[in-house]
Amino acid sequence: MSRSAADTTPGLPAAYALLLLDVLKRWQIPEETLLAPYGLDRQQLTSPTTRISLEIMNGLYEQALALTNEPGLPFYMGMQMKLSSHGFIGFAAMTADTVAQALELVERFISLRIMGFAIRVVREGDTAHLYLETALTQQPLRDTAVAALMVGLGQMAQVITGETLFGEADIDIPENPRYEEFRYILPAQIRFGQSCNRISFDASYLDLPLVMADAASMQLAVEQCERELVAIGLHNRFVRQVRELIYREDEGFRGVEAVASDLHMSERTLKRQLALEGTTFTDILEDLRRQKAILLLDDPRQNQERIAEQLGYSDVANFNRAFKRWTGTTPGLYRRNPSGIPSGS
Repeated sequence: MSRSAADTTPGLPAAYALLLLDVLKRWQIPEETLLAPYGLDRQQLTSPTTRISLEIMNGLYEQALALTNEPGLPFYMGMQMKLSSHGFIGFAAMTADTVAQALELVERFISLRIMGFAIRVVREGDTAHLYLETALTQQPLRDTAVAALMVGLGQMAQVITGETLFGEADIDIPENPRYEEFRYILPAQIRFGQSCNRISFDASYLDLPLVMADAASMQLAVEQCERELVAIGLHNRFVRQVRELIYREDEGFRGVEAVASDLHMSERTLKRQLALEGTTFTDILEDLRRQKAILLLDDPRQNQERIAEQLGYSDVANFNRAFKRWTGTTPGLYRRNPSGIPSGS
């Protein structure tokens, strides 16, 4: 097996290739048909340290689509996804006390399993929103991973709580041609072609206890995840910390001076550290404002003047210009046609 096919370098854990193979059993496709072109076999994929490059995983999925002629593969993969597929991060989430604690662990460690992905939970009154963000660009892997993860997160939440949960999901990809056939068995109703990827659900779900809660086991899993973070050199915790400090419910959006003060560092040091992480304070602030703007515009009780004020803009005109820059449309047009925001904005 060549090092480019499967190794221990960053990429996707081989468990996701195994998930694809298990789904393909439905079509009785021999595993070697999919794996042989890449010099792989099931035994190689069962090692917990084996990772597959994004290019190879994208090729495997393209081949699976060609062999099955089944556009609904993301739904099959999401419904068959298990927390055990996600290694120690899945075990940590399974043994957490509540849904909120499980999601905090996933948010903290998701980059261990799927590089280029991040999740964030935002609570807005009686509703909670789980955002899924990705820098993945390979197609069709990118759109497939988004759809499968959104379905899988809902599916796994029901398993670990033992409760029937309901939510609504917005995703930024075109509508899947098989969606209507799957919609009644999926854990959330999906709106396609949206401006972001998020699952919205009753905030009370965050307090649900988990059926396998075990504090000692969770701590062991968390310690292992911490070791893996160090081993593969992921240091994006600082960016997450900055994101959390930029917005506060009682203060709204905060400037770089206030965030730097909270972190006990100078503005210059803060900006330099963010640059090392490949981002800027302005980029993070703009992304958070965009997400908050969409949430507020979805609430018919909020007028545009109030929304502009909450986002920190001096007037509606400045907010309108910013929203047009983020999404390609105006706040007014978005309210009349929420699905009209271009995919991937």
